Amino acid sequence: MQLRATRRYRRHKLVAVVACTLTLFGAGAGGATADPPSRPVAPPDLAEPLAWANPAARAPGGAGVTPRVTRIALGDFHRPAAGVTAQGGTLSDVPLAEGYRRTRQTRTLTTTRATTGRFSAVGITWREPAGVGEVSVAVRHHVPGGAWSGWQTVAAGENDRDAVEPPAPDGGETRRGGADLLWVGPSDGVQVSVTSVGGAAPHDVAADLIDPTDVPGDAVPPPPPSTEAAPVGLRPFMPPINRRSAWGANEQQMDWRPQYAPYVKAVAVHHTATSNAYSESDVPKILRSIYQFQTVSRGWGDIGYNVLVDRFGRLWEGRTGGLARPVVGAQAGGFNTGTAGIAMIGNYSATRVPAAVVEATSQYVAWKLSLSQAIDPRGTVALTGGGSTSRYPVGTTVTVPRVFPHRQTNPTECPGDKGMEVLPQIRNRATELLGDLVKPDTVRTLMAAYRPADGTVRLQGIPEPIFTTGPNEIAVPADYNGDGKVDVATWSPTTGNWTMQLSGQGREVVQWGLPGDVPAPADYDGDGKAELTVFRPPTGHWYIKGVGEIQLGAPGDQPVPGDYTGDGRAEPAIWRPATKTWAIYALREFRLDAEPGAVAVPADYDGNGTLDPATWSPTTQQFSVEGRAPVRLGDPGDTPIPGQYDGDGRADLAVFHDGRFEIRGVGSYDVGSPGDVPMPLG
Repeated sequence: MQLRATRRYRRHKLVAVVACTLTLFGAGAGGATADPPSRPVAPPDLAEPLAWANPAARAPGGAGVTPRVTRIALGDFHRPAAGVTAQGGTLSDVPLAEGYRRTRQTRTLTTTRATTGRFSAVGITWREPAGVGEVSVAVRHHVPGGAWSGWQTVAAGENDRDAVEPPAPDGGETRRGGADLLWVGPSDGVQVSVTSVGGAAPHDVAADLIDPTDVPGDAVPPPPPSTEAAPVGLRPFMPPINRRSAWGANEQQMDWRPQYAPYVKAVAVHHTATSNAYSESDVPKILRSIYQFQTVSRGWGDIGYNVLVDRFGRLWEGRTGGLARPVVGAQAGGFNTGTAGIAMIGNYSATRVPAAVVEATSQYVAWKLSLSQAIDPRGTVALTGGGSTSRYPVGTTVTVPRVFPHRQTNPTECPGDKGMEVLPQIRNRATELLGDLVKPDTVRTLMAAYRPADGTVRLQGIPEPIFTTGPNEIAVPADYNGDGKVDVATWSPTTGNWTMQLSGQGREVVQWGLPGDVPAPADYDGDGKAELTVFRPPTGHWYIKGVGEIQLGAPGDQPVPGDYTGDGRAEPAIWRPATKTWAIYALREFRLDAEPGAVAVPADYDGNGTLDPATWSPTTQQFSVEGRAPVRLGDPGDTPIPGQYDGDGRADLAVFHDGRFEIRGVGSYDVGSPGDVPMPLG
């Protein structure tokens, strides 16, 4: 078996097919699969960890829009930079951020640049990512062809990105502390006042003047994704969310490799503390400014919020890693794992939150909390974390609402007093949208069956077919568009055509594979979408569309790809019944006690977010999960279909028999007829 196993790799595991040099081939829709090379591609040496590369950076348009930044060095309070004034006390005509007052210990750095290049946002940073005292920032800007504005004030912002683990290769941190970003609109002059109100003063203070630049797409709001035309289940649809490409994210600046929790337990609500005076066409520019400030100026490597919502009720993708995935962001330092963050663009300390923002936020919360276990948005949850910039020491367990304000876990006023007022509305509306999904015993997985005789797919309780393709194809349901719903799909073993009904988008046909291949779709690059993939038994090659080619396996092996490590990316893997061997690419190879002729049925049986190796015996009908006693379920001729059917977060044992789903501990459901093929749609 061509596999290099290493335990050290488990700590640093990255998807080999993405991060190393591979044989790449055409990824355009409708393109034919390339023939395998004359000489097999040797597996890469994975004894050393590999640098992760953002898959979106390789996509067309991945360079996005790069803002222009002018950095003004302010220096230290005891050694100001050239052109900067340092003095004790606070300038009487310069206001302090809300809640601060002047003292004898107050020290201030000020500078005025009457003429600058164009900019629209101002971000103040300093050397220390943590440990400084109270800091107030005040900014005035000059409007081109006009006058100077009044002062805008802001306090030091949270460093919500948790510590890097493992540490950076150079042994140091490149992150910086800073105040919240200020959006000022088109400007060509600036006056900055940074005041150390009390406690340790920051050093190496700098002001970044950010010009997000204008691009044609800013003036025309991007159309939202199409909505579902007909109901396909209990789960709320993913609300329209404009992707990162819509606001011009430069993916080549992003170097914060996504990390994942087993599932999202709660949602943290923020406001960005920027101005509320912006137009629809300003929003992409504001997002580029926030991205530039958090990604580059503060050294986070990406934007911290998972999603943002503008005052018009439009949702925008923030943090990379897959909208439907439980991505660890930087929205509640010390409590980022297991939570998602949504930020309302604006300052809602004294301004009322628009109804459109409340509705969009509620829709996101309902959809996000529908993707795993049964969760009532009105309930509470215990989170264990602390440290970082939270209010609590490391290892503290706190109980918070399922939809909680940033200020509950961190020393901040975010999301503002008016933002706090709408949280009960968001919780109640999200609960209304979820309906019975808040109950753990509600069956969440849609049960469908493919009929090879006529190429139709039927859904439980719906007599007419919901989908028609060719006869005698192979069912390959998976989430191909990253919205958290498993899409109806089949693969033709004669033409290599994948025919998919993408939720919210419609039908799509793509050719990938050759006769004799075995389809093995999964999310190999961690973008939240399953890649079209085939395993070619005669050569042991895997062809992963848009990613590359690896070699693992031999004739008679069964491909069993999946996320075996919990890092959000699937590993190619095979089950070899002849020798009862399970092999996970670049990770490990082991024997699994199983009956002769057993078929592989990996699933997340313990709810920890990783795939567990398991088999089912057609002879004894026993499910054998690694590390557990066997359990018998089914009859000869059944098809094993374990999966998370209810809301307890753990895969249920299940079989399909003559048009009936038999789910242990859940129930029996008639779907289709004898001869049909099961197609669970999670």
